[in-house]
Amino acid sequence: MITSVFSFFSLLVLFITAVLYCEKTLQLKLFKIVPALTFIYFGGMAGATFKVWQLTPEISHFIGALKYYLLPMMLFLLLLKNDIRDVFKLGPKLVGSFLAVTASIVIGFIIVFIAFRSRLETEAWQTFSILSSSWIGGSTNMAATQQGLGVADGSQALTYAFLMDNICASMWLVFMISLAPFRKAFNRFSGANSQEVDGIISSIQLHASEREDKREYEFMDFMLSIGLGLGVAGIVLVLGKQVFNPGGLSEEHLLSGFRGFFSGSGWVVILATVAGIVGSMTPLNRIKGPDHIGSVLLYIIVGLIACATDFSTIDLNQAAIYLISGVLILLFHLVVLLVLAKLFKLDLYICGIASQANIGGSVSAPIVAGTYNKALIPAGLIMGIFGSAIGTISALMLAKVLMTL
Repeated sequence: MITSVFSFFSLLVLFITAVLYCEKTLQLKLFKIVPALTFIYFGGMAGATFKVWQLTPEISHFIGALKYYLLPMMLFLLLLKNDIRDVFKLGPKLVGSFLAVTASIVIGFIIVFIAFRSRLETEAWQTFSILSSSWIGGSTNMAATQQGLGVADGSQALTYAFLMDNICASMWLVFMISLAPFRKAFNRFSGANSQEVDGIISSIQLHASEREDKREYEFMDFMLSIGLGLGVAGIVLVLGKQVFNPGGLSEEHLLSGFRGFFSGSGWVVILATVAGIVGSMTPLNRIKGPDHIGSVLLYIIVGLIACATDFSTIDLNQAAIYLISGVLILLFHLVVLLVLAKLFKLDLYICGIASQANIGGSVSAPIVAGTYNKALIPAGLIMGIFGSAIGTISALMLAKVLMTL
């Protein structure tokens, strides 16, 4: 059993590296269906459950502190590289479908929470809120929402959220991929015009190709990425925790009601997200490397959270209720998606990308998009990033609603 902080972190990074090597270098076919993040989730959870390491106070403190400082840097860097304005060039149908899907997921969470509230634990609103952040933009948002809500690592609320996300979202990913051969049948049902979608995607690809910097990575690219990421993280940590909500705000403080709506950690997350969105519209967007470093931080943060999640502590009856809740939320979302497709004559590709960009984010949306047509990969990525930009804030707002029910 590992008790050393350094040995624990070394093993975690080695495991993440091995998983990514299998996905990106060996290109094993399994990873076309199940994303690497899912393996990292389950690997970290398995290590905690089978006591490969002991969650000593030192290791627990290390996990919490490292995640706390790396999270705003990760959010900023992942959002910085892709100009969010490109989303609106995809046409009103794709953007509108994405937002409608987001609304269906939020409403689904509220309906299912009300229906099962009497059978769920008192912290269920935290579980639903954290999970909703992942289903509105992907796993990037789970860590951010956890921190924004002040949910402790290894808590039951976080454990159930991970359980629902891994099982239910993985099933949804497989379902979305399996629909690919049925595009013609789906479009006959919806009355969609496939040529319109293909034209929009071609235009986006052309713009992305013209903007791409073809030169090789240089030392200063990575130095700028790291320096900017750490600098912005330091600034938003000060603003969020010491300016916007330092704790103990009273009515005489300026806009105390607005400032106290989120905790200091919640403001840190929101400010880092806003900084990334704004930065993506400036020349900072052209720096090479932020997306790679942001992705590394994402895998490490997800691994850290998973490593503090011990499945041996869960109640099987509660777990079953949570899983049923997750399935019902996705079924509600599916019904809404089919109604929208029929009403607005949506192409299968639009429905699939809009859905997976919410539920899977920028990690798996490109996988689904690439399964449909490789030309759609940029659209899947952009929509996933759009989801990452709004997912955390949406989840924090949902948490406020669920707390009052």
